[in-house]
Amino acid sequence: MKMNEDEFSEKKVLKFEQENGFTIKKRKITEETEHSKPTSRIRTSKHFINKLRPTKKLASNHAPTREEKTDWRKFKQDKKELKLKRKKVKDSYKICVEAKKIYEKLNNRRTESKAELVEKLYNLFIADDILNKMVMAHDSSRIIQSMLKHATPSLREELSNRLLLWVADMAVSKYAHHCVLRIFNYGSPTIKTKLADALMGSIVKLACHNISSKILDLVYLTAANPKQKAYMRQEFYGDLYKKSKDDSIWTLADAYKDASNMKASILGAVKSNLERVINKKLIDNSLLHAVLLEYLKECDEDKMEEIVTMCTTIVPLMLTTKDGCQAAILCFYKSSTKNRRAILKSMKEHLVKICTHEHGHIFAITVLNALDDTKALKKVIYDTLHPHLETLMATQGGRRVIEWFVTPGDTNCFHPAFIAEIEEGLKYSKKDKETRRKEILEQIEEPLTISITKNAEFWLSNKHIGLVTAGILEKLSYTNFLNVALCLTKVIADSTWTIDASVELNDKSKKSLDTEKIIEESTKRLQRRKQHKMKSSFEEGKENPKKEDAHTATIENEQKKPVVNMWGIEEAGLHIVLKKILKNDKERSAKNPGGETFGSLLIKELTAETLQKWITINRACFILLNVVENNSEEIKTHVQSVLKPHRTLLEQQKTNGAQFLIKKLF
Repeated sequence: MKMNEDEFSEKKVLKFEQENGFTIKKRKITEETEHSKPTSRIRTSKHFINKLRPTKKLASNHAPTREEKTDWRKFKQDKKELKLKRKKVKDSYKICVEAKKIYEKLNNRRTESKAELVEKLYNLFIADDILNKMVMAHDSSRIIQSMLKHATPSLREELSNRLLLWVADMAVSKYAHHCVLRIFNYGSPTIKTKLADALMGSIVKLACHNISSKILDLVYLTAANPKQKAYMRQEFYGDLYKKSKDDSIWTLADAYKDASNMKASILGAVKSNLERVINKKLIDNSLLHAVLLEYLKECDEDKMEEIVTMCTTIVPLMLTTKDGCQAAILCFYKSSTKNRRAILKSMKEHLVKICTHEHGHIFAITVLNALDDTKALKKVIYDTLHPHLETLMATQGGRRVIEWFVTPGDTNCFHPAFIAEIEEGLKYSKKDKETRRKEILEQIEEPLTISITKNAEFWLSNKHIGLVTAGILEKLSYTNFLNVALCLTKVIADSTWTIDASVELNDKSKKSLDTEKIIEESTKRLQRRKQHKMKSSFEEGKENPKKEDAHTATIENEQKKPVVNMWGIEEAGLHIVLKKILKNDKERSAKNPGGETFGSLLIKELTAETLQKWITINRACFILLNVVENNSEEIKTHVQSVLKPHRTLLEQQKTNGAQFLIKKLF
């Protein structure tokens, strides 16, 4: 009987399973229909079937061979040749190869006739489509940058005018945006104005891009005139202003001044554009700060909370410009308690930078003046700043923050207009102003005293820091005053006390506007850095990054005011500081009768050696005179007894201070 092929296979499989110890599972066999396949009875993998099939015997003349090993060198070479063939098909390939040869010569610092090489390159890129391809490519964009640097003024103007056609696309390109920066750095004022005009129509798009946002900020801050700035802001008011600009619109309120029914749609467009930028964390832009401030001033109260909530985490990025700082202040005033905590949390990490910044310190003072929770204020702000007090005192903004902690609203330290502006925020707080300020001073008085006593010499190191020290002494309680005054008088009475005083120059150096001079100075600076790197690597055998950074900082700060070392008692600014401190002795004596004053402590610390030096200095004599005038008769008698052994030397002096001192005492 002839067996079906499928039945034969099934029997063989079963036999194979039995021989190899496989368990045979009972299968439910169903009746097959005409259209069903016989192989559906068994569910066997192909692995078993393949094992049962007879293997074909290879012929003796076809022995099995190993796979041939890939020649990777040949493979890479073929790949390079294929890439080269593809490049050669392009029109710009030959031009690019020739341009690179010229660029190698142009990039060599020893090459003299660089203007001629730039002209050759310009003639190669005479076609607009070639120039567009070159400026967008990663390698050839460097050639364009070098051309903009070394070209003659007329050729640079011509090349820049051609590049301005694609400047909006170049600004968002990873490589071409460097060419835009070169146009901005080396271009004439006319070219910079044209650059601002060329960006019109793409302002919102550029503001939302990571690369172009920085270029837009630079153009808005330094190149654009007031009219162009207004045009840039208009593009945030809606798509209507992308192609057509209105000369009568200078602010957001002007956009719907004559059509109040358009207010909601315009504010909605501004909000959506701002949200796009805020979501990408690209808010560190002066143009965005201006638009945000306008929106916060014009939007309704119910819409304010949404934008304020979005801005809570990015407040530190808003404090880099005046408009941004005002916008951040409005956000803080209008925010809820929860959002205020979020703002404090976001600024804690950057607090030292904020307090030392030109605009950021104003926001810090606003928070100090408006926040009701004084304990949280001390914990979040002062405790964070306390380890960095010396860093703060080195800058004007930092000193103003410390002064507001100690003497808030004092017209001797702050302009009345500034005080009025800051105190507008009091309507957003509930606690009494005087109560809040008293609580803050009580909490910071002790740590501030400890800081001054640890390094008293620093707190009298110059006139600016000295004035803050005088303000602190005036507000301290008697016990803390004694601790601080003892340390300060020891510094003043030291015969070796000297300070580094900067000499003011009559000729104030201004930045040159000549492009050629700017290029020449930057080239020289770069050469000096390279020479220093080569020298240090030759001497040490390896690069030392710390020394390199120090040298770079030295080069950048070459033009600084000359510093002269002089006696502290002789410096004009510190003379005013000491007079101010001694002037408060009368008030302190009235509050604490029989107690020590700054003048009494100073006289006790003076040695014979120090007195001999002071008598020969006009300003030092006036300080002794101030001690006598602002203290009791007992102190006057003590000064007479101290100066009596040196009366002959005092009478020999012809200075006004010495003459007045003799009249007062003898």
